[in-house]
Order: sequence, then C-alpha cells, then structure tokens
Amino acid sequence: MPMRPELEAITLAAGTAGAVGLAGAALTLLVARRSPAAATLLGPVVGVASVAAGVVVTTRAMFLSEHDATLIALVLLAAAPVALAIGVLLFRSVRRLDRRAQQRLADEQRELELARSRQDMITWASHDLRTPLSSIRVMSEALEDGLVTDQDDYHRRIRAEADRMTVMVDDLLELSRLRSSAPADPGEAVDLAEVAATVVASQQPVAQQQRVHLRLTGDAPAPVRAAAGELDRVVANVVSNAVRESAAGSDVVVRVAAEPAAEEVVLDVDDACGGLAEEALAHAFEPGWRGSSARSAGAGVGVGLTIAHALVERSGGTITLANHGPGCRVRITLPRHTPAPDAR
Repeated sequence: MPMRPELEAITLAAGTAGAVGLAGAALTLLVARRSPAAATLLGPVVGVASVAAGVVVTTRAMFLSEHDATLIALVLLAAAPVALAIGVLLFRSVRRLDRRAQQRLADEQRELELARSRQDMITWASHDLRTPLSSIRVMSEALEDGLVTDQDDYHRRIRAEADRMTVMVDDLLELSRLRSSAPADPGEAVDLAEVAATVVASQQPVAQQQRVHLRLTGDAPAPVRAAAGELDRVVANVVSNAVRESAAGSDVVVRVAAEPAAEEVVLDVDDACGGLAEEALAHAFEPGWRGSSARSAGAGVGVGLTIAHALVERSGGTITLANHGPGCRVRITLPRHTPAPDAR
C-alpha cells in the first residue's frame, strides 16, 4: 500500500531535519568545549539550518509549484535573521555571565590568598618579635638585679632591639596598607637617578661597616612618574637588601639606564650574595622570604622585597630578580615620564 503524500512529506522533512540537526548538534558540542558562549550563537543557526534543509528537500521531492517554493523560501529567509538575532543575544548574555563567574572566582581566590597571607604574616611577626622581646626582657632583668657592670652598653642594646621591633611593625603596617588600599595615581615626575644617588649615599655607612663596596653608575636624568616617597622606599629596600646579603670585600653596583628614545627607565642592583636556586627566585617577593638565611638574622619580617614589588606595580612598572654574576640582580623597570606638550 503506497504511503499517503502528507505522511511521506512529514517523514522526509523529519528525517532530513533530524540528520542536519544531529550533525549541527555534534558541531555545537565541539565548539562548546572551547567556548560555551560561541555555542549559544551556533545553536539557533543549527535550528534554522535543520528546518530549512527539511523544507527544501521536501519541496523538491513533492514537486511543489514555483510559487509555493518561493513562498517557503521567503518564510525561511524571514525566520533566519530572527534566529541569528536571538543567537547573538544569547551569546552576549552567556559571555557576560561567564565573565562575571570568572571574576567572582578570581575575587574569591584572591581573598583566600590574602587570608592565607595574613595568617602567615601573623606567624612570621610572632616569631620575629619574640626574639627582640626576649632579649629586652633578659637585659632588663639583669639591670634590675644589678648583675650588669656596663649599664650603658645594655641600655644601647635595649634601644637597638626596640628600634628593630619598630622596623618590623612599620614593615607590617606598610604591607597591610598596600594590600588594603586602592592604587594611588602617581602625580609627579621623579628623577630615578637622583633617588638612586640619595639612597646610595645614605647606605654608604652601612656598606663600609660590612666592608662592601657600594657604587652608583649612570647619573643622566631618568624621569619617571611615581610617588616620590614610595620610589625612595623601593630603591632603599632593594639596595639595603643587596648590601646586607653581599659578602665582605664584594661589590654592590647600582646602575640607572635611561636612553633618550626609550619609553622605560631601568634600575639594576647587582649584589654578591652567591646566587639563589630557581625555587628561591620564584618565592623572593613573597612576604617572609629571606632565602637560606635564618629568619631572625636581620631587622624586619622579610617583607622588604614584597613592599618594593607592590610599590613598583602601583607605579605601573615591574620588578624582577635573577641570578647574575657572583650574585643576583634586581631589575626595576618604570615608564618614562614624558612632559605633556604645551597647549597653544
């Protein structure tokens, strides 16, 4: 018994649309693995394509009149832009939601890292503050019990330990401020060469005491846009760290490079610390890190490079640490300040 024309048309249209739809669905799934948003744009197109394929095949098989075939084609042409528009709207909505989800995930991850960092800082501060506090307690008890012959020496040592604790607290407060406040807008031009010269001069007594040869090369003007006080602290942290970690009799070289045509100004600080392992280099800017030295070996809580890193980034620059020569090189790169042309 032959199939009725209506049933034959339905079967042919459903089969064709289903075949095209399955192929399009497979393509959409492949695209979705790379970009869910793009898959939402492809979905309506697949729907229209499958319907169009079913209608075209059916009209050709059923030998419809030219008028009817044209009418169906016009209907499909009218439906296609609507489907595409819906796809575009879905694409934008899904992409917006995806970005929000990624931003929310990044914020949550950042909060977890900050919470972990705060806990680590509390642990480090408790450890580092315990040593000078214990020293002050022991020396105070010795003075109180009259067991000290040179009281002036003990007074100086107590004062030194108190100063050491002050440095620790100041470092922690500065790091907390940097992590909790919004980046400041650098509003003034600062000569990095002049800052470097001032810092090198102030560090000379410490370097001479440790028998380290500290010198500065490159005195050409190196204008950058940054907060003057923050830039002073960055250079001072890096240079003092280099002097402290270098061996006696070695050189610490501070170099400022500012090519006239360059868009950036570079400050290099080369020390003679003996170099670091790759794993240590990767953690150098984390709070509390002091390489292989004992944590109680110097003043502060090991956040000098962390503070320098944060301040440089606030000024739109970068800071890196790498092995170089007999030690390490800290490189600070800052955008060059270019005065705005006078309005005429």
